[in-house]
Amino acid sequence: MAKRVKVRSKKVKVKEKTNKYGFKALFKYYKKHIGFFIGYVIILVIKAVLNFFEAMCVANMIALIMDGTNHTQTLTEAGIILGLGVTNALLSFVNTFFYKQLENRTKIDIQQMVLKSSLDIQMKSYDKMGSGIIVTRLTADIDALSTEFKAVTTRIVDLLKKSAYVLYIFMLNVWLGLFLVGTIIFTILMSKLRIHYFQKLKPKVRASAEVVNSKIIEVVRGVKDIKTLNCADSTLDNMRKDQLDYCKKDNFEWYVGVGLSQATNIARFLCNFFFIVLCVHFLKSNSITPLVFYTSYLYRGNIIDFATILEELKLNLGSAVVYANRIFMLTDADIYEKDTFGTKTPLHYSGKITFKNVEFAYDNGKKVLDKASFEIMPKQTVAFVGESGSGKSTIINLISHLYYKTGGQIYFDETKIEDLSREFVKNNIAVVNQFPYIFNMSIRENFKIIRPDITDEQIYELCKETNIHNVIKNLPQGLDSVIGENACQLSGGQKQKLCIARALARDVKILIFDEATSALDNANQKEIMKVIEKLKSKVTVILIAHRLSTITYADNIYILDSGKIIANGQHSELMKTCPYYKELYNNSNQEA
Repeated sequence: MAKRVKVRSKKVKVKEKTNKYGFKALFKYYKKHIGFFIGYVIILVIKAVLNFFEAMCVANMIALIMDGTNHTQTLTEAGIILGLGVTNALLSFVNTFFYKQLENRTKIDIQQMVLKSSLDIQMKSYDKMGSGIIVTRLTADIDALSTEFKAVTTRIVDLLKKSAYVLYIFMLNVWLGLFLVGTIIFTILMSKLRIHYFQKLKPKVRASAEVVNSKIIEVVRGVKDIKTLNCADSTLDNMRKDQLDYCKKDNFEWYVGVGLSQATNIARFLCNFFFIVLCVHFLKSNSITPLVFYTSYLYRGNIIDFATILEELKLNLGSAVVYANRIFMLTDADIYEKDTFGTKTPLHYSGKITFKNVEFAYDNGKKVLDKASFEIMPKQTVAFVGESGSGKSTIINLISHLYYKTGGQIYFDETKIEDLSREFVKNNIAVVNQFPYIFNMSIRENFKIIRPDITDEQIYELCKETNIHNVIKNLPQGLDSVIGENACQLSGGQKQKLCIARALARDVKILIFDEATSALDNANQKEIMKVIEKLKSKVTVILIAHRLSTITYADNIYILDSGKIIANGQHSELMKTCPYYKELYNNSNQEA
């Protein structure tokens, strides 16, 4: 029970944190393109002024038509109205240029910033939220935010136009003007209830939609596994629960919104009725002329719409705040912890790594590493072996700065890992995973994204080291070949060789292979091991292996059991002195 209370309090804290962004954060990015923003706003103001004069001209034209004596002036007023309309249309076209420039440039800036910030989020936060959330916020939410901003500015122009109508009615009759102002206030109060429920329900609907979108993305990404595991029906059934939850929340939001909107419409009809009653009273007492009545009645709908537009403006602002909160939340270190680095960048790092009583535990408190101590000497080839969950991958995650130790010390030469700069960590460590990711771009671009100044000759030299250069040369477009999403046009072994070559492009001091051969057949596995053996004495090589036959040549092998290092040595030595290692080795050979 105590744990539940703790979790709830944490959620409340996050909810409070999410209400601090809104348009303030958005305008920070609009200011970068202030010229387009100012141009856009100036034209909106000019359009509003033109609308005011158009309202006056229409009223004058109606008066002239009803008088029926000055046809020339009537045509002049009609010509002015035509000119104002054409000018308004041209300004709208010009304003589209300003708006689209502002919208798309700002969208790029926000996406770049949020992506950069999300790449700084600690991996444990990624593990909790999943990639689908980030994808949704960087695509659907940013598009929705742009739509809401456009709607907000449009509503503001409409309000300025309606304000012009209100001012003109006051010029015709003060009492009619006061009645319409009262009507506006009344309908605004009526709409507050709708806005209240909208702001309360909308975040829940978006959060539920986010869960569904995230699962859809995961299904698309995992289509191969879903097919091979024959779990399509159970996967879709699992997703259906979240889809039904979304439908329930979305339906309820619409029911409440439409119900309250229609109640507001009924209030508007009542106001129309009482407006006519008031006009009839003034006509009987000769306080207004039929012309004033006709003009007032002509504009009264536009004026009463003031409250509706104001309501819609508030709804748009509320939506924009929701979307902005969700987007910029990814940049908040108080909600999603960020990677932390020091400032030291050792100039002559040798490749040595030392663990002293290092501990690591997840948020649930369960220890994955328990006082692990070892030393990896420069340019050694070292392997870590053990059963699943023994702590092998945790060690390389700590070395590569993806996770953070909860106890002990890690040294690179004599410098503590927490004192090292981002530049040092990223430039000296490369990891080749079991399923490495290759970008859906040309082979050359895959290398240049790692090292922008690399030449074609250097790429081919690296590919020679990993025995993949002949495959690349035989491709129809050579280095310009696009090999599909995650290199689907290459075999598993070819993909691994290409990833090793790409990892070497940065001239790192530490190269980590995390189960790099476990998904390959024996022939490809032997080829990759030959490539790795070539690196011996060139860089510090760290191996995590399931098949122990692939690490027999290592200078030092560490045996892990339940987060503790229980033995270490060379293969031949461990086969004689460590029964646990011998059992692991024999079992892995039988599986192979």
